[in-house]
Amino acid sequence: MLHNFYKVMLCAWLVGGSSASAEQLQADKLLATINASLDVIYAEGTSGVSDQEKQSQVRQKVEANYDLDVIIRRAIGRNWQLMDDGERTQVLELVKQLVLKAYVNGLKGKTRPEVTLGKLVVITDKRMEIESTVVLDGKTYYVLYRLGRVSSGWQIYDIVAENVSVVSNYREQLDDHFRRGNAAELIARLQEILEKEDIDEDTKI
Repeated sequence: MLHNFYKVMLCAWLVGGSSASAEQLQADKLLATINASLDVIYAEGTSGVSDQEKQSQVRQKVEANYDLDVIIRRAIGRNWQLMDDGERTQVLELVKQLVLKAYVNGLKGKTRPEVTLGKLVVITDKRMEIESTVVLDGKTYYVLYRLGRVSSGWQIYDIVAENVSVVSNYREQLDDHFRRGNAAELIARLQEILEKEDIDEDTKI
């Protein structure tokens, strides 16, 4: 599941309108972010740019507006307490690199994804959910974004792709890892996955 989740997580964003509501402003920001990210991959003149450089550029576009630590830390969950500060920093960084590599490599040779915004539901003044559909390589994916307002502003705290929560999926894998291993072994496993040319969809942490 790793490959498709990463592709959908970073390419299935929003297409917003011109409303000036606080919620719509978030959709507009998300739209600008994903368009800028996809431009890195699909704009004319990028064919000679290395995958590594594309990953770096996409990261700059995303991190200019969103804190990836929010969704990654939710996926780590209680296992956060089983790592020291240095290990936490390494795990956060490695997961970001993994997401970006799978995203850029996963879209190679495919047409630009078509994204359509669905219903936006305000749950509370600190929670909203946004439905969307993504047409990628001839297939349609249904994606629900869960956003929360924290001290750093509105952040994505979970993505539900085809009724499977990204956070729950990876928390389950991480819980299983820490029942039999430790943080050092997790770091080694993430590094091992990163060294692969392609990240297989069935790859597990």
